[in-house]
Amino acid sequence: MPLIEMKEITKTYAAGAGRVQALDGVSLSIGAGEYTAIVGRSGSGKSTLMNIMGCLDTPTGGCYRLDGQDVSTLGEKRLAAIRSREIGFIFQGFHLIPGLTAQENVELPLFYRGLPREQRRALAVQALERVGLGERLRHHPQEMSGGQQQ
Repeated sequence: MPLIEMKEITKTYAAGAGRVQALDGVSLSIGAGEYTAIVGRSGSGKSTLMNIMGCLDTPTGGCYRLDGQDVSTLGEKRLAAIRSREIGFIFQGFHLIPGLTAQENVELPLFYRGLPREQRRALAVQALERVGLGERLRHHPQEMSGGQQQ
């Protein structure tokens, strides 16, 4: 069973008096552990497709199954729960909070998941150490390189 399966995904946006067809019948299947590149010219719908894959947006039409579950018609609360527990994002812009340390930035989503403080701290430290940032726990984003922020 594919981890990500999209069939005939469409996305249409209102644009002034008209409409923009951002996606028109996109179908794809990605298995667990597979690497996939989404490429295309500017304006071809790459960001729209990624937003739908990441449950940040919903398709106008078609079916999107994430790990077997049809997420194409779910409401915002359920999509938020999926984003919180099942999907990880690496944005082009780092979206770090400047006033928080690296550790606090990593802990923040765990806070919203309702994890206890000590568990959040332990998981954040473990994650930062795993990517070689154990010595940067108390550094703020502006004190780290772009690669470290990513």
